[in-house]
Amino acid sequence: MTPTAPSPDAKPKRVKRDLELPGKILIVDDDPSIRRILATSFQKKAFVLQAENGAEGLELLHSEQPEFMITDLHMPVMDGFELLRKARKSFIGAGIPIMMLTSEGDNEALFDSFEFGVDDYLKKPFSVKELKARVSSIYLRQRRARDVNPLTRLPGNLMLKSEITKRVHHDAPPVAVAYVDLDHFKSFNDYQGFDRGDHVIELIADILKSFASPFEPGEVFVGHVGGDDFVMLMPIDQIDALGAHIDQRFTEATELLYSPEEWQRGYYEAVNRAGEPERFDLLSVSTGVLTTQRKGMDDLRKVAQVAAEVKKLAKALPGNSLFVDRRTE
Repeated sequence: MTPTAPSPDAKPKRVKRDLELPGKILIVDDDPSIRRILATSFQKKAFVLQAENGAEGLELLHSEQPEFMITDLHMPVMDGFELLRKARKSFIGAGIPIMMLTSEGDNEALFDSFEFGVDDYLKKPFSVKELKARVSSIYLRQRRARDVNPLTRLPGNLMLKSEITKRVHHDAPPVAVAYVDLDHFKSFNDYQGFDRGDHVIELIADILKSFASPFEPGEVFVGHVGGDDFVMLMPIDQIDALGAHIDQRFTEATELLYSPEEWQRGYYEAVNRAGEPERFDLLSVSTGVLTTQRKGMDDLRKVAQVAAEVKKLAKALPGNSLFVDRRTE
């Protein structure tokens, strides 16, 4: 029998994925049936703590430090407002995601709860499926926000590791992994000050962003490992183009960071940390690149190890350098 071709109007099937949930959840509600329903819903993927009023909830928040809190609004001893207010005043509760449960007629109270710092709310009776989806969404959104570098607004280690893991999968097409690092940055930071140092970090981030922006979404990924280290995932045929782009743009920009005399000489003179005069090289960028075409590059730890090796080899070269590991074995 000849298989029937799918209709052009047919909608693609959505792939059902497991929700990513916090590992430790605190449930605060004076209704034991609500606590039981929620505990049963989460306990397969999370360690669930339970409290029957705000005072108990606050104590567990500080002693157990959960990753997420779900609290009722109306409770004896200490209500949800007071729990929320006190939680947000503490360093432990200041950043924890909090969801408020309430009844149908609490609209004004809900508006007030946002002023106290609640992240989301859900009215009773609620759908457990919707509750879990909201908890997962808030949790992941906050994790991503924490992982974004505040200076460059680029994804940090968590998102970078996740992206590398997806792209080194055996079914994924080969990619290039470029490890980009500034040379002589520490001495520049000491000489020029942290504000100028931050400017240089933003500069290299903007150069990488400008290279990545013309590509289709998802084709290139730029992450900020921390400090002056960046990683880019990109098509293999764009390696040389990246090297040329960094060399041209960084050279043009860094000339403005030095006096004409320093730029002409290729170094500047300053007092080192020992209090002695010393010559320091001008800033440059080293880029070490590996490709997942190489055998064994299907594991995050292996990729990270080889990336560190090729970056070291790139830094051994003078000036703005590009070192590419083109081995396939």
